[in-house]
Amino acid sequence: MKKMQTQVLTIFMILFIIFGSCVVFFSTQLMQSYANENQKEDLLEQSKLVLSNINSLAKDEATFSTLKEEALKVKEYTNQRITLIDLNGTVVYDSKITNLTPLENHSNRKEIQAILKGEPQGTDSRTSKSTKKTLYYVAQPVLSQSGQLIGVLRLAKPLAEMNQLNDQMMQSIVAFIFLALLLTAGITFLVAKYIAKPIEEVMDVAKKLSDNHYEARFSGNGYGEITKLGQTINELAESLDDQMQEITQNKERINELINHLVIGVMQLDEHRNIQIVNPAMCQIFDMDSSKLIGKSYAEATKSYGLSYLIEKAYRKKERQNKEIYFYFPSERIVDANIVPIAGKTREDTNLIVLLYDITEIRRLEKVRTDFVTNASHELRTPITALKGFSETLLDGAMEDKAILKQFLEIMLEESTRLNLLVNDILELSKLEQRQVPISFEEVVVKDAVLSTFKLINQKAKQKEITMHLFEEDCVKIDGDRNRLKQVLANLIDNAVIYTKPGGVINVIVKKSESQAIITISDNGMGIPEDEIDRVFERFYRVDKGRSRNSGGTGLGLSIVKYLVENFNGTITVKSKVGLGTTFTLMFPLRHV
Repeated sequence: MKKMQTQVLTIFMILFIIFGSCVVFFSTQLMQSYANENQKEDLLEQSKLVLSNINSLAKDEATFSTLKEEALKVKEYTNQRITLIDLNGTVVYDSKITNLTPLENHSNRKEIQAILKGEPQGTDSRTSKSTKKTLYYVAQPVLSQSGQLIGVLRLAKPLAEMNQLNDQMMQSIVAFIFLALLLTAGITFLVAKYIAKPIEEVMDVAKKLSDNHYEARFSGNGYGEITKLGQTINELAESLDDQMQEITQNKERINELINHLVIGVMQLDEHRNIQIVNPAMCQIFDMDSSKLIGKSYAEATKSYGLSYLIEKAYRKKERQNKEIYFYFPSERIVDANIVPIAGKTREDTNLIVLLYDITEIRRLEKVRTDFVTNASHELRTPITALKGFSETLLDGAMEDKAILKQFLEIMLEESTRLNLLVNDILELSKLEQRQVPISFEEVVVKDAVLSTFKLINQKAKQKEITMHLFEEDCVKIDGDRNRLKQVLANLIDNAVIYTKPGGVINVIVKKSESQAIITISDNGMGIPEDEIDRVFERFYRVDKGRSRNSGGTGLGLSIVKYLVENFNGTITVKSKVGLGTTFTLMFPLRHV
């Protein structure tokens, strides 16, 4: 505000000084001219008055020199310099000079020449050689009683005395202008302050708005158009505040949307640096967002295929799409979409990089393909057997009762196996779709394990395998009793199948703070380390021959996995070849 007041005051002072200077100059010139003319007129009147006294005594040219006595008398009532000059230019009398000898002839003086030429009076201003002062001269003709010119009367007055009044007047005008300037400056300062204060407040509000402080409002007391300007600024502030709130909300929504997308999102600027990255993209790159933002994409991707696609999008300014394989930090398959965003110029193009991790999709597609292949293979074996034995019987083998009975028994066994396979496939499909009804009830884990032992006991005795149950706590869960027994029966039956005669199977039941833990371990053949991750795949068998001979379909562990997940539980496996295998089940504890 002070800056604006100072500017207004400075401008006004400059204008006032210029205007005052002009007034002083022109008024001084005008008054000086008027005063000089007035004093000249006064000096002329004095000269006429003196001349009237002298003319009454002047008789002829011979008596002209005697007029100095009259001039001495006149000197007593006038302060002007009086000079008597004869027609030859000789100075007869001069009131300021006593010694007239050094005075030169005055016939060449301008005022004297005017009288000698017959003019009624003569005037001139110049520096006197005798007094060294600048004087104003008025010359009057001295006439004899007969009217003949007998000499010249001259009065002189210093110009300094004439200008003294002008100087006094100029000082008065300057003093008046100075006082007026001070008074006007004070009034201007107050007026500027009154005018500038609301304007400065409006400017402060506008500055705050430009600095994104949209809560600023004009609350000062203005006048006229300033008040309207303040109201307009407030309306603008409210509009900007509303717009920024809406923009902020939209930005938050977009950020939430981007951050919760399963698709990796990354924005690159025209310098190929990362500006935005969401958690899904961080997961794909296996790097924290703080290590990505502001860095070049080349430092993050470490993928030639993606880098090539990005550079192609920058070069062609066109959308790019391709399926890319990542080998670092882990093997992934991503569907990459590169979308250019035009800037102010062609060189300011930004890119949006969208990476959709389709590794699991491709894996499931492979699983489905393998499932169809394996299912076809598994179904082909019993179907081929049934078809072959049927054709053999129809070709005449049915006449031999012993062969007929043998073939029929084989056909019954294969049809039973085929029925089991179809049922397992249907059940697995239902479990995947969560279409298997599960009635949750209180289940005592110990009772379920003992019931399973009874089912498996006959098979275990045949191989002289001992089964033990160790219960550290009384564990209860919410689940389906029959389905839990199905899970346990499958795992314990597998343990019996893949354990050598005389082996041991241990089932340990315990609990943590929130989970029931069931551990089923054996000392059987074990699973190779590179195949542990595949034990839950459909139709996977560690020992394909033994599994098929035991009547297994290869879908048991897959069914177990889905049943456990339907119980909101988890299953893990650890194994060493030749030392045995351990399956660990974890279920939520029953809430009392």
